Amino acid sequence: MKYILGIVLSCFVLLSGCNLGSDVDPANKNEEEIQNYIKLKNLKLQKSPEGMYYQTPTASGAGIARNTGDLVTFHYKMTLLDGTVIDSTSRSKNINRSLVWGANSAQSIFALPLSFLKEGETGLFIIPSALAFGGTSYGDVPAYSVIRLDLTIDAIRNEDAQIAFILKTYNINNPEKTSSGLFFKKLVDNPTGASVAADAPVLVNYTGRLGYSYVHKDATSGAIVYNPIFDSGTLGTPTVPFVLSQRSLILGFTEALKKMRVGEKAAVVMPHALAYGTAGNSAIPGYSPLYFEISIIAP
Repeated sequence: MKYILGIVLSCFVLLSGCNLGSDVDPANKNEEEIQNYIKLKNLKLQKSPEGMYYQTPTASGAGIARNTGDLVTFHYKMTLLDGTVIDSTSRSKNINRSLVWGANSAQSIFALPLSFLKEGETGLFIIPSALAFGGTSYGDVPAYSVIRLDLTIDAIRNEDAQIAFILKTYNINNPEKTSSGLFFKKLVDNPTGASVAADAPVLVNYTGRLGYSYVHKDATSGAIVYNPIFDSGTLGTPTVPFVLSQRSLILGFTEALKKMRVGEKAAVVMPHALAYGTAGNSAIPGYSPLYFEISIIAP
């Protein structure tokens, strides 16, 4: 099973300055290939204004539609028209793909196909090269290739639903919800420990997770993994410990630390407004609620 991380679409850049080395126009060649494929497979497809061919369920009004900031989780199989599998998710291994609508969706090859589907729906999409990988070769994908995409949306979750999913997944039962919207629960309590809010010099161990798993390289081992962890580490060192007033952190992390003491561990779930907002940061898309496990230890 293959799974490509971070497929992006930038058709105008890809196509500019590229040619087939002949008088063959890529768009006309793609159209001929698509029509031959439709006839061969006896398909009944519609054509979008952008030039993508598609077959989707009859609109019924059922299912959840996407809104900006929603997490769209889906399964797919991506092939060339000759049947060569380029990329796929795996239901048997519980490996899916998730995309934050309006954040990391704009430049994705999945964006246009996903816009035709609601939660629970499946569609077939034939994507010409100008809407896929253009004139650039990617692995098994020759330049100017037409792509077939079979796509099913499994879930669409707004932020409240994402947070509820995180709390359930990690068994964070009956957390405190602060006035800012932070969810906080101590996993290890130490009421006699020095308060982080009082600027006690400490070490802060943390693991940060998104509300979904994704394929990436593990920062420690370098291995390719599929999990929700986007970062982990320690703030401060034994010789230069962490002091809260001397560091600028995201709002939710700072609020959580002010509620903790040395020797304690906490589960913290924060909405995107207390994390990286609508812009995101590095591997973290905008609109993403985050889950942290935080431990405070003496230096």
